[in-house]
Formats: sequence, structure tokens, C-alpha cells
Amino acid sequence: MMPIFPDEVLRKNPQFKAVLQDLTTNKLNPDASSKLSNQGIKESEDVDKRLTILREELVKAKIIRQRLVHTLNELPADLKEVVDLYISSQNSSTILRKDDEAFFLEGLPLICKSLNKILLEDATDLANMCDDEDTSPYTLPETITNRLTTLETNRLTLHQTRISTLHSTLTLAAHHLNLLTTTLKLIEQTKHGLSSRAQKTQAKHLALVSDSLEGKVRIMQYDALDRLYDPDTLGALEFYREHLEDTKVRLKKMARKAEGELAEYDGFGEQVRRDVEVYARILGEVERVKGEIGRLQSGDA
Repeated sequence: MMPIFPDEVLRKNPQFKAVLQDLTTNKLNPDASSKLSNQGIKESEDVDKRLTILREELVKAKIIRQRLVHTLNELPADLKEVVDLYISSQNSSTILRKDDEAFFLEGLPLICKSLNKILLEDATDLANMCDDEDTSPYTLPETITNRLTTLETNRLTLHQTRISTLHSTLTLAAHHLNLLTTTLKLIEQTKHGLSSRAQKTQAKHLALVSDSLEGKVRIMQYDALDRLYDPDTLGALEFYREHLEDTKVRLKKMARKAEGELAEYDGFGEQVRRDVEVYARILGEVERVKGEIGRLQSGDA
């Protein structure tokens, strides 16, 4: 399937839009296959096959030329020199002499043996890189073919998944656009619309009514205070205040008098305590004298 492009992209790129319409209408089917005739398709497939074969041959020749360098150490000196000349001629597009070419062909079995050994080592390394115990240098082509097939299948699956994801993304974007549009409409209706403005106006009106009622209540409060505190009431309160002041003064005088009496009582109590102590000492002395007299009388007897 052809990839989907948003209408905005096509509108901003009219030339690309024309090319895309020509491809999707005249040259490609809905599944991205070609609309060419059977003869054209067959010729195209033949060309692709020939190109594939040529590419494979070129790759093989390139690998052989590259690996020939590693065979020089295992060849005789004269054959090594000829191989070196052959490699140089391949890189510089020069032609070997006939005797060198004949000598090269004579030593070809030995060269192939050494080259086969090196290529087998490379194949073994590649097989080890496959991380598969069943893979060996001899089964490596089959393993690579299977993996390439799996890779191509995964690519097709990934392509289909991407297309499906793109469809889902476009659908999600459309839903998101609808959601944003609805949200903006709701915001306009609730915050900036007629109903919102009406509610704001009503709120301002109620605030003004509240301020007016507050002013009326204050006026009523002041009127009540004026009626409550008339001149007679204020005179009575002033007389009562003076009475309280006089009472306060009298109470202070009484408190000072009581404090003086308490001080006198404290002094009198101290004097009585001293008299009691003196009296106690006198009684003790009298008792002692009586005891002495009694002792003297008992001694005379």
C-alpha cells in the first residue's frame, strides 16, 4: 500500500500532490504493485535477474581478488610473483604477458587449494557468528538464505505495522482535534459565553445589593443607639459614674484604716508575747525558790 499523506501536506506541496496522484492512478495499484503489462513485467523481471547474476559474479570476483593477497605466503616465490602481477593487473586494468598468464594457469590448482583454505576459514568464522550450533561452513548459504527470507518477511510485517500505526495515529489526531474543538466550545460557553457573562453580571448585582443592605443596617444601628441613649439616660449614667467614683474613694480609705489597725494589732501581740515570757521566767524562779526552801526545811529537821 502507498503511504498516507495528510491533506495539509498535499495542499502545501501541489507538485508532489500531482506526482502522487499520477503514481496512484496511472502507474501503481492500491497494493503498490505495478500496472505495467505482462510483457513489461516479464522484461523487468528478466533485467532484475541478469543484474542479480552480474552483481553476484562481481562480488565473487572481488572477494577472490581480496583473498588472493592472503595466499601469497603459502605459494612458491615464482608463483607468488605471478599472483602479485595478476592482482596488480586487475587493480590497474593492465594485461598479463602470455607466459605469465600460462604460468598462472599452471599454478592455478595450488592457488585454488590455498584460496579454498582461506575461504573455508572465513566461512567458518561467519558460521560461528551466526550463533547457531547447526550452522557450518557447508550449510552457511542455506542459513543466510533463510535469514534473508525471514528478514524480508519481517520488513514487510514492519511496513504493514507502520501503516497500521500511521492510520491509528491519524485517527487519534482526528479524535484529539475533535476533543480540542469541543473543549474550546465548552470554555467559550462557560467562561466567555453569554451564560458566563450573565452569571458575572448577576454576581456584581448581588454584590451591590449586599453593600446597600449593609449600609441600611448601619443606619438602623445608629438610629437604635440614638433612641437608646437619650439625654435622661446619659444623665443617669453620668450620676451613677460619679457614685461609683465616690464609692471607690471610700473603699480605699477603709482599706487604709484596716491596714493601720492590723499594724497596731501586730505590735500589741508582740508586747503580750514578751510579757508572757517574763511571767514564765518569774514562775520558774518562784518554783526554784520554793524548792530550795523545801530542801532547807528538810535539812533542818
